[in-house]
Amino acid sequence: MKIFKFFIAGILGAWLIRLLASTVRIYDDPKGFNKKAKTRHVIYTFWHCMMLIPAYVCRDSNIQVLISQHSDGEYIAQVIKRLGYGAIRGSTTRGGRRAVKAMIDKVREGYSVAITPDGPRGPRFVVQPGSIYLSQKTGLPIVPAAIGLSRYWKLPSWDEFRIPKPFSRALIMYGDPIYIPPDLTGEEMEHYRLLIERIMKEMTEKADILVLGKKRCLR
Repeated sequence: MKIFKFFIAGILGAWLIRLLASTVRIYDDPKGFNKKAKTRHVIYTFWHCMMLIPAYVCRDSNIQVLISQHSDGEYIAQVIKRLGYGAIRGSTTRGGRRAVKAMIDKVREGYSVAITPDGPRGPRFVVQPGSIYLSQKTGLPIVPAAIGLSRYWKLPSWDEFRIPKPFSRALIMYGDPIYIPPDLTGEEMEHYRLLIERIMKEMTEKADILVLGKKRCLR
């Protein structure tokens, strides 16, 4: 019964995302992801509350996404699989070591990966060290991303999840690649964690401002 519930939720969730996001005018940063070209092998990071628009824009790319092993993570996993992603189960709190190994294996097979560094349970807008550790082990750079929404609903969840309103605007911005050295002291690890966190916060603020001034769709 539970498997059937997850199956139906995956189909409905993917359909609803496609339907809603198709009404949103989405602006892409020219430096960013282009699914018509070869996907750059990188580690994409974006805040947990912003995942809906990236899930739509980068659909059918087979990017590997880290999804928590919590029960609500299964719903997300079923949805993103139907949007054309790979789902790797685990997080910083449950199944972390196994998940990192699985992501490293996928990177070696030539896939890019995506992580919400403040997930799965927060704190909101606080980067956890998982993406930095993965970058160390794989040599892939971290590319921070930010999503600005002109109008949205905010859910009463820990991350204040944002759902864009129909016929609103969204802007996706991509930062410069951040290369993480393979060997870091604890102090150096904290430096990179704070650096990525600061960049992502600044990009989010900028994206929120810029999207309000957009007049035409760039893609």
